Amino acid sequence: MKTKQLSLPALVLPLVLFLSFACGEAKNENESLVLTEVDGTYIELSTAQFETMKMQWGRLDSGQFSESITVQGSVQVPVESMQEVSAFYGGYVSGMELLEGQEVRRGQVLFSLENPDFILLQQDYLEAKSQLAYLQSEYERQKTLYSEQISSQKSYLKAEADYQGTRAKAESLKRQLQLLNINADELKPETMRSKIPIYSPISGFVTKINAVPGIFIQPTDIAVSLISKEHLHMELMVFERDATVIKKGQQVKVRIPEVSSEVMMAEVFMVGQSINEARQINVHAHLKDESKESLLVPGMFLEAEIQKDAKAGWAIDQSAVLESEGETVVLVLREKTADSYRLERVQVVTGQKEGDRIEILSMETLSPKDDILIKGGFNLL
Repeated sequence: MKTKQLSLPALVLPLVLFLSFACGEAKNENESLVLTEVDGTYIELSTAQFETMKMQWGRLDSGQFSESITVQGSVQVPVESMQEVSAFYGGYVSGMELLEGQEVRRGQVLFSLENPDFILLQQDYLEAKSQLAYLQSEYERQKTLYSEQISSQKSYLKAEADYQGTRAKAESLKRQLQLLNINADELKPETMRSKIPIYSPISGFVTKINAVPGIFIQPTDIAVSLISKEHLHMELMVFERDATVIKKGQQVKVRIPEVSSEVMMAEVFMVGQSINEARQINVHAHLKDESKESLLVPGMFLEAEIQKDAKAGWAIDQSAVLESEGETVVLVLREKTADSYRLERVQVVTGQKEGDRIEILSMETLSPKDDILIKGGFNLL
């Protein structure tokens, strides 16, 4: 019987590989090992484990926190920013070249109105104006004669009545011509016209057109509707139960979900003083950054959070607050040696959130000087 002999290298190589693998497993197991005390209150880990898991410390700091009221609303404009353009006198529309959504400037000609009655009105004014000089002279002459007892009182009173009546008529016609945008002081027989321009009373945009060229519109008809975006505001609807806590100056976070996820900051400008049929009050808010108003369109739906009066409190990074066995806890450094850390699981009560910070309401077992694990704590629970 022959015995197979193995050479020394053939025996050594597997043994070296086995020992290397075993040592590697022991080393990796040691680096991930976390020891928990019997009562479950404390956790111990090495500095190597702390660095390997890229953990970080943080501390409590003071901040301002407030509860918020979630509401809905829309973008609106004040009444003075909405204009309905009509005419004081009826006439046929001409020169209408507007489109809905078109931008217009204050004083821009929107369209013209044409009516033969405009000529008669100008004629009446020129005739009354031409008689005034004669009637005034006759009135002053009769007044002098009456004071010297040369003329009768009847003649004096008739001259006064004729002068004052014609003067009132001329002034009335002058005011009517102003409504037609005709300068009565510059009016002459050769400058009379039957067509008058209708000017835009505001700078803004055309929202509705009710007239077309050639149509006759009455003084009560609305020809064009305009709106200005210079003073946009948010109109928020707040339910009756929250009406008493809304005050001027409170901060508002505004989002327009159909347009962007961006949060814009606004401020309560005015609080309504009456409850509507839906048991709500109107709250008006203005954007703090007016440059953001270019993103808004009147009528847009929006969501908002009205911040109640802020109060001081203590806060920590939200990543420091952990959920463990139905409890909310933070891990606080209690002992530190050259090669290890000892952490205590401290149960906490949380409050409001502000950005990436969260309010800590229970401070009985915590101090602002405590080092609290703010990163990597989920690996220890």
